[in-house]
Amino acid sequence: MRMELLTDGVYQLGAGMVNSYIIDGDEGVTLVDTLVRGREGAIAQNLKEIGRSLADVRAILLTHSHMDHTGSASAVKAASKARVFASEADTPAIQGVEKPPNPPTYWYWRPMFWPAVFFAAPPVEVDHFVTEDAKEVLPGDLRAVDTPGHTPGHTSYLLDRAGGVLFVGDAAVATKDGRVKRVAFNRSTPEVDGSLRHLAELEFEIAAFCHSKPIRTQASGAFRRFAESLTSPRRPTRT
Repeated sequence: MRMELLTDGVYQLGAGMVNSYIIDGDEGVTLVDTLVRGREGAIAQNLKEIGRSLADVRAILLTHSHMDHTGSASAVKAASKARVFASEADTPAIQGVEKPPNPPTYWYWRPMFWPAVFFAAPPVEVDHFVTEDAKEVLPGDLRAVDTPGHTPGHTSYLLDRAGGVLFVGDAAVATKDGRVKRVAFNRSTPEVDGSLRHLAELEFEIAAFCHSKPIRTQASGAFRRFAESLTSPRRPTRT
């Protein structure tokens, strides 16, 4: 599996189609998402390349409940005893109590694809709920950003390093020329576009996506330009 350095101690696993991320810190390793099931060996190999192992993984941050993000979480947790962080809304699906929700997309009308795409991840126990306003302790200089829409509890994460690194999850993707757009699975809804507007309020230099290559410079500006183009109704104001 291809591994690419984004900035000091932050690595992308994958080549753009399905990505997860390694954050190397003084207190150990944090993973943001875990690819599809069966990729724990590839994750371990990439950790070895930076002088780490699965035993060094202290935290697994899940952006949401779909199998291309949670697929190897159970195996990595079993090998590392890492704590798993996710939103309360997505936790029943992550833990296998409920089926993962269908994204707001044309795939909703093609149910023959749902089992292959969304239902195949082994369940994993979530240790800590994350919300933007809660005081839970995330590892390192990370904080949660509420970005519902793709799933009810979709969460992005912002790392205070190198001018800010935003782990976007499936709230958006980047085009080849560095513009932001909705991920193919997301149609325009007040929730989806409200989350994009919210991300545009933040400051960060790098945006790391799960289904595209990153934006490496002035990424928050790219989000603001896209947010200015949105015409969907605004979701209710955060309180």
